[in-house]
Amino acid sequence: MERTSLLSFAWALALIAIASAQAPASEIVLHNFGSPAPKGAGPWAGVIRDSAGNLYGTTNTGGVSNKGVVYKVDTTGRQTVLHSFTGGADGGYPYAGVIGDSAGNLYGTTCQGGTTNVAAPHGNGVVYKLDTTGPETVLYNFTGGADGGCPVAGVIRDSAGNLYGTAQSGGTAGTGVVYKLDSTGHETVLFSFTGTWGGGDGDGPIAGVIRDPAGNLYGTTFNGGAANAGVVYRLDTTGHATVLYSFTGGADGDKPVAGVIRDSAGNLYGTASYGGTANAGVVYKLDTTGHETLLYTFTGGADGDCPMAGVIRDSAGNLYGTTQGGGTGGVVYKLDSTGHETVLYSFTGGADGDAPWAGVIGDSAGNLYGTTYGGGATGRGTVYKVDSTGHETVLYSFPVGTDGGDPYAGVIGDSAGNLYGTTTSGGTANAGVVYKVDGAGHETVLYTFTGGADGGGPYAGVIRDSNGNLYGTTYHGGTAGAGVVYKLDTVGQETVLYSFTGGADGGVPNGVIRDPAGNLYGTTSGGGTANAGVVYKLDTTGQETVLYSFTGGPDGGQPQAGVIFGGTNLYGTTTRGGTGACYSGCGVVYKVDATGQETVLYNFAGGADGVYPLAGVIRDSAGNLYGATFYGGAVNAGVVYKVDGGGHETVLYTFTGLADGGNPSGVIRDSAGNLYGTTSNGGAMGGVVFKLDTTGQETVLYSFTGGADGGNPSSGVIRDAAGNLYGTTSNGGKGFTGVVFKLTP
Repeated sequence: MERTSLLSFAWALALIAIASAQAPASEIVLHNFGSPAPKGAGPWAGVIRDSAGNLYGTTNTGGVSNKGVVYKVDTTGRQTVLHSFTGGADGGYPYAGVIGDSAGNLYGTTCQGGTTNVAAPHGNGVVYKLDTTGPETVLYNFTGGADGGCPVAGVIRDSAGNLYGTAQSGGTAGTGVVYKLDSTGHETVLFSFTGTWGGGDGDGPIAGVIRDPAGNLYGTTFNGGAANAGVVYRLDTTGHATVLYSFTGGADGDKPVAGVIRDSAGNLYGTASYGGTANAGVVYKLDTTGHETLLYTFTGGADGDCPMAGVIRDSAGNLYGTTQGGGTGGVVYKLDSTGHETVLYSFTGGADGDAPWAGVIGDSAGNLYGTTYGGGATGRGTVYKVDSTGHETVLYSFPVGTDGGDPYAGVIGDSAGNLYGTTTSGGTANAGVVYKVDGAGHETVLYTFTGGADGGGPYAGVIRDSNGNLYGTTYHGGTAGAGVVYKLDTVGQETVLYSFTGGADGGVPNGVIRDPAGNLYGTTSGGGTANAGVVYKLDTTGQETVLYSFTGGPDGGQPQAGVIFGGTNLYGTTTRGGTGACYSGCGVVYKVDATGQETVLYNFAGGADGVYPLAGVIRDSAGNLYGATFYGGAVNAGVVYKVDGGGHETVLYTFTGLADGGNPSGVIRDSAGNLYGTTSNGGAMGGVVFKLDTTGQETVLYSFTGGADGGNPSSGVIRDAAGNLYGTTSNGGKGFTGVVFKLTP
């Protein structure tokens, strides 16, 4: 999992729909993937436990509006959704978990939702209460101004019923606040961070606070301090803040995402997500004089990497926590009073869970309970228990829609108006599906991958023969886990035509094309003699022939797209290799002839001419090739290009990354020479569908908002005789896992 902070993730969510879509074309969402996800998905926060053994927590997404839920898991593993956020006045996207009172009420925060304004159309977050019968009460609406905005952390509660917490933005300097909320819902800002570089009191509190018997509050900020590496602070009852420790970003730690705990002597314990000798994070102790002791430095290996959560402490002084990396999918660890670490459980990244962002709680028997953000039966996260012997039990695995999710590939159509495509995730095993959507928008799952010998994760789409059989590839799975080429007949029977080994024959295949004799041709992004990918042919008996093996040098490497026919030649692109100035090359446009001889037609230089052509090419009757690069151009937002028969490149359009779009996928061409395509970014924050005429004039046909209409199309479009365009988005929609759309000019 990419190492990213909650701060940047929350900020990215807050940027959605800053610009509004001005669409000169009409969009129809034909199908919403993953919309049946009422149980929630992606638990960022951990759980709390009541005296009966029930667990309570939140998920950041999922629910009826895909804005997160509050849930309960009982001792039999049965889950109940207590509240499903709408993203409106009730809040949306809770990063923090909940706390409970003696009456069974739950309290928490959301980073978005609540009262909206022009500057924050998604709201600035709320503090909420959930009573035992289920109804939610919004206790406070943040404005994003002096009172704070986007509370990533949860709250604590004193004996008088006051709540205390932090907001990571807002305040007088826009760098966050510590607040108090009384029982009537009146907010008092106890402290507003200044965010001053090279000193100052901190910036961006992602973690919440703890409170000592005298009423002093303690916490951390992600940024600020002497080296902008974060601080540990104390806030007394008069509102005076003291920086107890300022991290240097070196061996002592960097960027504390989590807060602190306190022992009876007043010592504080916590984690820094980065820093240490391997930049993999540390566990630290801070005494009452502000002296830091490093209790443990993670190596980034089997012992763990990047602790995003804090620690808990038992009566013997042992500390327990999690790391979101290290091992295979993160670890649960114990640290004794001498600084010796024991890995209690190492997640595999599979059914047992993956990437535990949250920490753990313990019971009197020594069992630990927590959540993983990913993994589980569907990849949407788990609630787990680790007993005192290190045995893990998945108590609950969040479900995903069986209709599929995350369609990275586009669609093809038949003469009856049906569309066919693939999703990379979803299905009963979360390994993707092949689907059909009819003209009325009804979806039929034609095949569900298991992720085993039959393949898993089909990033590429499908092609169809005259008998209605479909052909495609999967990114992983197969006998060696390196992907397969498959055939799906008209009754949904799958046949694996070839299983890649990841060796000289290639691995991690892209899409395929088919000749009149039934032979299939394609590329792999890995494998081959130099592990830089291959161009291959698969005959009707399943015999594979490697036509060309890339070296990763001047000839190109790591093709992410398939090939097209041009007479007896094959044409395509590689994202790496070539002679360009990028690291490992900027990519090439190539030709492979019938004898397996490769010719580089164009080498991307790494500047205005484009960088990294992720998509393939199309060819006109004169032999000109057309395509797009994901990066490069004047502002590194990608270009649309033409390469003529002599290998001369012309940049037809350079994206700005703004309203016109940025980071394009491939293009198609109509009979008049106009080009059509999509960008995954730009527009109204969710990418665009564009048209490029023969003079290089771009028209944005539709600008995705990233909401119900979809967002971030990762593949191009197809066009029917009436001029309608069809495609997919990899995000957005009701389930936030993509849509199939139709665009009518």
